[in-house]
Amino acid sequence: MKRLIKIIKSPILTIPEPLTANYFPFLDGLRGLAILMVLLPHFGINKYLYHTSGMLIESDTGVHLFFIISGFLITTLLLKEKVTNGKISLKYFYIRRALRILPVAYLFLVVLAILNIIFRLHLSAFDFIGAGTFITNLPMGGSYYTAHFWSLAVEEQFYLVFPLLLVFNLECYFIVGLLLITVVPLTCIAATCFPTIAGGGLFVKSCMYAFWKGPVIILIGSVCAIMVFKQMITLKASRLYAFGDIILLVIAIIIRTRNFQLYTKYASEYISAILMAFVIIFSFGQKGPLIRILTSKILMRIGILSYSLYIWQQLFIGSNTWQPWMRYLHGLPLWQLVIFKIGVVFVIAFFSYQYEWYFLKIKEKLKYNKGKIR
Repeated sequence: MKRLIKIIKSPILTIPEPLTANYFPFLDGLRGLAILMVLLPHFGINKYLYHTSGMLIESDTGVHLFFIISGFLITTLLLKEKVTNGKISLKYFYIRRALRILPVAYLFLVVLAILNIIFRLHLSAFDFIGAGTFITNLPMGGSYYTAHFWSLAVEEQFYLVFPLLLVFNLECYFIVGLLLITVVPLTCIAATCFPTIAGGGLFVKSCMYAFWKGPVIILIGSVCAIMVFKQMITLKASRLYAFGDIILLVIAIIIRTRNFQLYTKYASEYISAILMAFVIIFSFGQKGPLIRILTSKILMRIGILSYSLYIWQQLFIGSNTWQPWMRYLHGLPLWQLVIFKIGVVFVIAFFSYQYEWYFLKIKEKLKYNKGKIR
């Protein structure tokens, strides 16, 4: 216990060798995998999978993978900045976050406003305000066209609050983070096992909401990054790690699938999130089969486009043609519809990324370390 307390209180003075690189290509590949796990079920592929193999792809798995990557990478960049410069600039952190998130998000809302006029979608001003101010994760209702902004809202709210604590007192941030990623999931699991607890009070309901809506998932990635910097977890090349990461990733994806025989609400998601975090940790410095897959040109390119893909896919979501601009495709077989939607959303994402890249170049100029801030 004394040794643990000593580690927690120890200052971070160096950057772990595997994290000194400017850019980690495999993370783009992971983003590519994550967005595919979002797009494919959103476009109806689960109908084929379920009838042929009995398996499903959970789109929430992809979103949680995004959250963990974000929590780990952004915390890593902030800690590298502190080691390199002796401090963290919150001002430039928030500017970089705004340049990363806002341009494409607001472009989508402008396009949606135009579609709202042309096709009479009956979206209210509240729908646009809720999405534009990133509060759609709150239980307040809203349009289906802006429903995907819930994940952006979770991230923006998280990064509005938690970096303040990290900069103010890293030790306190670490302890609070450890408590939250332990107490919140275990409370949710207990409430699932004992139904009388589930309806018992604001604390339990808040835990359920906080876990399911993502901030705890982001925090898992963030806490793991700190553990690496404090050398509580060692990054080193190993044959075991080289094969272990792909095994862990497959398990993480399968166990949180709702039709998996041993699936248990909250427990499966919690274990899956932890395994995903360790997949990221084990992948640094490795050259195994998973890294070769993740660093393939196609998957990395998909990962680079992942944010734009996520934003624009909402215009084509569903296994049918319920959107007014899709009505001319009514009657097409589902497999043709899926291919069409994937093709269209990739074309839109490509041009959207050209617009996005202008702001990313500005963001690059605001870096504090020598590496890319991504």
